[in-house]
Amino acid sequence: MRDVIRGRAIRMAGVLAVVLLLGTSGCNRTNQPLTPKDQSLVIKLRWIKSYPSQARSQVNTGLFWALSFLGAKLPADAAIISWDGTTVTLDLDAAGVMEISKPAWKKLLDVLKSSDEYRMMGGVDIGRFVFLSLCSSYQYYALTGVSPNYAEFRARHAFAPRQVAIVESAVAHGNRLIEVGQGEGINSVAFVAFEGAGSLQAHSFEKADIETLDIMENGQLRFGLYDLEGHLKATTTPALTAAGKPSKCLWCHEINLQPPFRNVTDLEGFYSTKQFKELVASSTQVIARYRKTLASKVDFARLQDHSNAEELYLSFAEPTAIRLAAEWNMPLERVTQLLASRNLKTHPHSERIDDGILGDDLYDRNEVDSLAPYATIRGPSDMREASSYEPNLLQ
Repeated sequence: MRDVIRGRAIRMAGVLAVVLLLGTSGCNRTNQPLTPKDQSLVIKLRWIKSYPSQARSQVNTGLFWALSFLGAKLPADAAIISWDGTTVTLDLDAAGVMEISKPAWKKLLDVLKSSDEYRMMGGVDIGRFVFLSLCSSYQYYALTGVSPNYAEFRARHAFAPRQVAIVESAVAHGNRLIEVGQGEGINSVAFVAFEGAGSLQAHSFEKADIETLDIMENGQLRFGLYDLEGHLKATTTPALTAAGKPSKCLWCHEINLQPPFRNVTDLEGFYSTKQFKELVASSTQVIARYRKTLASKVDFARLQDHSNAEELYLSFAEPTAIRLAAEWNMPLERVTQLLASRNLKTHPHSERIDDGILGDDLYDRNEVDSLAPYATIRGPSDMREASSYEPNLLQ
């Protein structure tokens, strides 16, 4: 369980007060006038409050961080978003998404704008937008420019001659083998982790999953998952590791490289744990120096700002009845009746128990979308772990 932000916050209470907040938040002014150069990279997003005290400024920050995790440069002086009541117009061209990813962005936006939700409600839920991009492995790969195969990733980077043997891993259920990038500058920062079965100490380790990490031009970490044939895969193998999907890698790392936490066993012929920690520290310094050269709407010094992005998809993936009422533009009593008709059970939030900020009586998005008054685009069955359903909207 992580300490996530802001201390204790007001709980969901008072249906009338919440409905008023949802209906009157923000005025009809724009932040900055948008003059899009490419309408195919513009989309309207609906803001449904994650919790009663959530402010528009937090939504801005969350949206910027989500886009940053997806490779956008977010120039500090760019007019990227414009507000009209609770609707956000987003210009992804102005946001500086990667040139190589623009075709994928255009296809994703076309899918979203062709949806029943977009047609009926005048936009797509911000939570769904983040859920179908940042939390969906195949969209994440296309939007961040992850190497389409492992061979290409290897060709992009040079690696040190020695490897790191992780015998006691905080991620893998068994041993973990790591390779470390070498060279100068930000492009030298790269890591490969192999999960598998068997023992490195007994020379019986057999590779199975491949996990990669490198740095995008905007200073954010980028993750890729591959099978032994070098093909991208949506998630790691649960039997071997708790690493999950790329979205879980992001959630765990946040914006940081991480040294080994548990490893105490050093093996001959490999970097020692101490040496590996030194290599990670050196790469961390390279990243920090590079980030200071960037002029972006994302401030890497504000270490908890990324949690605003998490709130956008967490509240969507596990909504309250009050959120669903606002989302569906439906009386709360009617929503409650619909939920009861399916005998749907609620649960407390698994990550935000300490502050209660996202509510206690939460539903599973996979169970409630079919009750919406419009057809929706189905998201992954899990936002971070291996999913029984993982959408690929860019095929």
